[in-house]
Amino acid sequence: MCRCPRLKGLAVGSYNEFIKSIIVKFISKWKNLEMLRLGKCHLKEITPEIGIQCNNFIWLSAPYTYIGKDEASALVSSLSELKYLDLHGGDFEKDALVMILQGCKELVHLDISQSFDFDDGDAEILELASHIPAFKCEGSIITPDWLDDDYIDHDDLVYDSSFFG
Repeated sequence: MCRCPRLKGLAVGSYNEFIKSIIVKFISKWKNLEMLRLGKCHLKEITPEIGIQCNNFIWLSAPYTYIGKDEASALVSSLSELKYLDLHGGDFEKDALVMILQGCKELVHLDISQSFDFDDGDAEILELASHIPAFKCEGSIITPDWLDDDYIDHDDLVYDSSFFG
């Protein structure tokens, strides 16, 4: 992997500190990299370097990743010319998703299906994504309050039997 200066595509099954260190160390040698598939990762750590080093980069897949404003900002400022973006199963801040839809104008494929914290019927999201030929958001839901860690008190569940009636 490291001695492939003409590498065009890389798929990493599990993203961890070791894989991150390899990518960060060798990304400058992968000038032809066009496609990268990562597992759940921190996009704000890796997208700036990809944007600097890989001029032909068009396809990123990072399913099950948290996308907040910082991650979206890093993605938009570093890789605004992406054509294919797969973030299915992700956990989105709605403002972050809006930022991606407004900033990545070259997208022809965006998969955010089965994701959390926005509704697949959200009119604003659907309107902003209307220019993307292959937009997938089916099954995306707003996470119910009862799944929020702040809503459920661990002590109530473990020590207070009256919580269950």
